[in-house]
Amino acid sequence: MKIPELIDKDLLYREIELRIDSIKSKKRVYTVLYRTSKVFTFIAGASITVLTGWKISGGGKADNDNFILVISATIALLAALEGLFNFRDKGRSYDALLFDLRRLRDRICYDFIKGPALYEENKDAHFEEYQKILQAQKSIIENYDGGED
Repeated sequence: MKIPELIDKDLLYREIELRIDSIKSKKRVYTVLYRTSKVFTFIAGASITVLTGWKISGGGKADNDNFILVISATIALLAALEGLFNFRDKGRSYDALLFDLRRLRDRICYDFIKGPALYEENKDAHFEEYQKILQAQKSIIENYDGGED
């Protein structure tokens, strides 16, 4: 739920909207990076299999042994990058943050629709909730070690 009037009036609502848009774009980037790394790893792995098969079926020694080594090193690099940066897990953590921010935005919109007095009355509580959400996300990012508990 979005209320255009609040974007002009309320700084907190505007900040939440901007943060939601920013997180959506970050999540999209990590999702694309994850899928791209998987596709490149698959293509490189398939290339190794094909090139090795050609070498064996030709019966002779191939002139491009270094080419196979480069592709193999690329596979290892791509797998290591995906494992190091955990693009998929980062995208999922942004999903959790988006859920909390959207829920807060919906509460703000609900209060505004119910009446300006209720909206003004709960404004401080909404700001405190926003600060808690940001603090929780900050602690997730700082304490993330990539492993499972």
